[in-house]
Amino acid sequence: MQKETTDTWASIRDFSNLRFIESRMPNELQALLNLEIAKLSNDSERYNHNLQGHIKEEYALTHVMHHFEKWLLAIASTWAESNPGYLEEFEEVSKSTRYQLYLDSLWVNKQKKHEFNPIHFHSGALSFVIWLNIPYELEDEINHFPLISGTSIENKDNFYTSKFCFVYTDVLGQIKQLPVPVDKTFEGTILMFPSSLQHTVYPFYTSDDYRISVSGNIRIKPE
Repeated sequence: MQKETTDTWASIRDFSNLRFIESRMPNELQALLNLEIAKLSNDSERYNHNLQGHIKEEYALTHVMHHFEKWLLAIASTWAESNPGYLEEFEEVSKSTRYQLYLDSLWVNKQKKHEFNPIHFHSGALSFVIWLNIPYELEDEINHFPLISGTSIENKDNFYTSKFCFVYTDVLGQIKQLPVPVDKTFEGTILMFPSSLQHTVYPFYTSDDYRISVSGNIRIKPE
């Protein structure tokens, strides 16, 4: 953007940055995922030892990964096209002109009231989260702590209760959070982002039901 002045001009320029992608899960895949999660029991394969979450019920979904890989890789391809050059810099493919993405892991988080995921990042090239069940109303979560440092309730972006947040440093080195206001409208929504991008999940307080999300990692290899 150029701004004209009386005797000169100025050009406002942005720093380059990476993006994340948001999409919707096809209904048939969402139904299949809900069905598989409904089958889980205390004897199902746990995934807690691979994760940092303060969540008791985390289960592997390795046995159904093949149903979702094609769809997930299509989203990954769209992400790569919108962020050119990022994947080519990975050590695994730095000496190859062509690479291949593959789904490496898939698991479900059955989060209960007061449980949370601390700030963390994943392994691999790209990671994702899919929300399947949000048992609370976001407005109720916000109202659970009506006054925080004198902030007005109308400014909902300043409230983090129950939210998924990306954590990053800006070009000045300041730590920033980008909260995603996950509510019932996010059921069936996927976010995909670079695996090394820090993120966190804050606890919720107003429901005794499960907040169910599915996550996974996509890795890269030379063809």
